[in-house]
Amino acid sequence: MRRRRGAILIEFALTGPLLFALMMTVMEGAWQALTAATLDIGAREASRFGATGAAAPDWLPPPAPATREDAVRRVVLFFGPYVLRADRLSVAIASYGTAGALATPDAGRAGAGAAGETVLYELSYRQPFLTPFPALLLGQPEIDHRTRMIVRNEPFPAS
Repeated sequence: MRRRRGAILIEFALTGPLLFALMMTVMEGAWQALTAATLDIGAREASRFGATGAAAPDWLPPPAPATREDAVRRVVLFFGPYVLRADRLSVAIASYGTAGALATPDAGRAGAGAAGETVLYELSYRQPFLTPFPALLLGQPEIDHRTRMIVRNEPFPAS
């Protein structure tokens, strides 16, 4: 009986670290996948709002955003309250007269654009790792998640 207890202890000592490493890898992958999905959902909802030309969505909690661009940023953060932090989020919005103008990088101008214009929303988020192991393996402390959304603004009245 004593020999058997010792064998179980040795087996656990050999397999325990592997199981722990596997569990941490799954948790890290799930966390980063959640971040990517949350950023995509935020981009989709923000671009849907931005296409309407409204100053701010009526469901967004106070204080009221100063600009449409600020409202877009707040919409993205609204859809990721426990995943996304404002200081790690970067939002770039550029409007183009036509969809064909997207092929020319410098043809766009900053902002959510006017009625009927094509708008490119580019979001970037730096999500740190949950554990130090991926940072040691990859040589960086975080993953940079990026997403893009292209929409055409609705025919809204000029403000």
